[in-house]
Amino acid sequence: MPSLAAYTIYAFGLTSFVFGTLSLISPESSLSTLELPSACIPVTNGTNLAAIAVGIYYTLAAYQENMAFFNLTVPMRLLTTMVFWNQGGPWRGPAAWEGVGALLTWLALVLG
Repeated sequence: MPSLAAYTIYAFGLTSFVFGTLSLISPESSLSTLELPSACIPVTNGTNLAAIAVGIYYTLAAYQENMAFFNLTVPMRLLTTMVFWNQGGPWRGPAAWEGVGALLTWLALVLG
């Protein structure tokens, strides 16, 4: 049975994979959500591919119960939270997703 921390990593990995895939299929939707111009489609597509890869990596790490990986994700995701939050506007949604996920992973590691 996976650890509680692994479940949080699975959740983040699966949502990253799903959002990356959906946005790659329909980049216009993520452009409008983040209030970006259509000229950003190439960058958005690259970011979506990265999100898909992150989803795969996180899912693999969760399956392997890679505690070192779990621990290292927390500070990086909190940094991502701060950068996204400081962008303001529509970036606050992804910031909250990153921050809440990082805190849940940290809590699971502490309790675990």
